[in-house]
Amino acid sequence: MDWYSVVFFILTLLLMGFFAGIEMAFYSANRLSLEIKKKQDDSNMEILSVFLESPARFLGTTLLGFNIFLVFLGLQISTVMQPIWQYFRIGSDTVHILVEIILATFIVLIFAEFIPRAIFRARSTWMLQKLAQITNMFYQALFPIAASFIDLSEWILKYVFNIRMDKNNKEALKRSDLRHLFQPNAGDERQERNTQLMENAQELPRVKIRQCLVPRKEIVGIESRATVEELTRKFVDTKLSKLLVYENNIDHIIGYVHQLDMFKKPTEIKSVLLPIPAVPESMSATDLIGKFSRERKSIAWVVDEFGGTAGIITMEDVLEELFGEIHDEYDTEEFVEKQLAENEYIFSGRLELDYLEKKYGLSFGLEEAETLSGYIINYYETIPRQKERIIIDDYEFDIIHVTDTRIETVKMKKLK
Repeated sequence: MDWYSVVFFILTLLLMGFFAGIEMAFYSANRLSLEIKKKQDDSNMEILSVFLESPARFLGTTLLGFNIFLVFLGLQISTVMQPIWQYFRIGSDTVHILVEIILATFIVLIFAEFIPRAIFRARSTWMLQKLAQITNMFYQALFPIAASFIDLSEWILKYVFNIRMDKNNKEALKRSDLRHLFQPNAGDERQERNTQLMENAQELPRVKIRQCLVPRKEIVGIESRATVEELTRKFVDTKLSKLLVYENNIDHIIGYVHQLDMFKKPTEIKSVLLPIPAVPESMSATDLIGKFSRERKSIAWVVDEFGGTAGIITMEDVLEELFGEIHDEYDTEEFVEKQLAENEYIFSGRLELDYLEKKYGLSFGLEEAETLSGYIINYYETIPRQKERIIIDDYEFDIIHVTDTRIETVKMKKLK
């Protein structure tokens, strides 16, 4: 048997699966998540931004790549099957062609279409990010050829069939068209909410942080010369998780203190002081999200044109521009926190991961989320349904109560 032909056949099949899968990932990816991540200083996201801006070109290139390797596979299957025909002494060309067509159809549908599409759809956003460099390599190689086919197709449509393509909207097939192949239609309410979220995401680059900050008059802070006892009392009275620290007046903010650092039993405030980034009030919300992501921060000091304090802003304030009103630590609500048995708990989704890790010895290992709700949604890439069961690494989550914007209560079980 010609093993080189077999290896080439398998490699061709894998590349077909790659093109089919990356096309499905592009259709199924969480566009809201991608829009938010586009401002991150990440070469993969820069590549994906190009694909998102020209979907027709990207999809045309993946289609060309799939068909090129489909032709290669068709040419190779006769070579791969030749030893089998010789072994069984089957000499009829008609039988050869018939069996090879049936076998090739079966192999392509299962191993180059259905399985890759299902795998890539299950982790679409993650796949797009991780495979962006490889995808771009094929895109750069194949796009000049694909572009000529696209132009030829438009010429035929225009002059033969009298159909003119809209230059501003060449994406004839929408994401939802192919997504319906794998899941039933969503209800009108859910569809409307998703549409609203996408519209909010598209408006986010035009939103200035002066529109969503906590104004100067509402800032709760403490003077840097205050005692640790005064700081502790301030945390208890305000029920806030973070307190700003300033020198002399609120226009000279030098950092903030997190309530969890009080477990370190500091002797003075400056020993647990955390730096806070300063941002102009004219900065856009998407730029701020990128800054928060790069610097691993969730709070910023907003300064006006004269260098004074205009207010403060948190990641939650920005997300409210997307999801609407989010209940925060200023609201009077009690968090559910109950241990049912060893390695089994009921928690509020608003509980912070740092707090759970320190108190219960858990390890979530995710820097992109601050709360348990954010941890689950970040992995699941959407808000799960009530009574849904989700397994993330070593944890099993049963969603007890959920709203349109967050997970309220969850039952968590440690599997290992």
